Amino acid sequence: MSPRSRAADYGVGLLGGGVALFLGVLAGCTTPGAIAPSTVPVGENFVELGGRQTNSSCGYTLLSIPLKNPAPLSTLIEELIAGKGGDAMIEVTSNSSTAFYLLGAANCLEVQGKVVKVGK
Repeated sequence: MSPRSRAADYGVGLLGGGVALFLGVLAGCTTPGAIAPSTVPVGENFVELGGRQTNSSCGYTLLSIPLKNPAPLSTLIEELIAGKGGDAMIEVTSNSSTAFYLLGAANCLEVQGKVVKVGK
């Protein structure tokens, strides 16, 4: 094997390692959050106001300096309820995800559930 081909092989190895590192830096993770049967005690007397709804919010950092924080989970729930004119949510789930980029990260929260109107 000539010295030239060894150098070429070394360059390909560096490129492959660089690509693997780049993809690793862009990697993220998702974490399941809380699960609740409802946001308030609902009982048996309620009406669903549509199907499953989703609301989310993201926060961002640049060089570990926070640029924007995600909205609190309680705010996401309140926005869903108010948007449908309901009183509560049932079958509530949440999760969070984080994605890392070369110079920063994005941290997102998501809540899902069905908005209901509670009968008196």
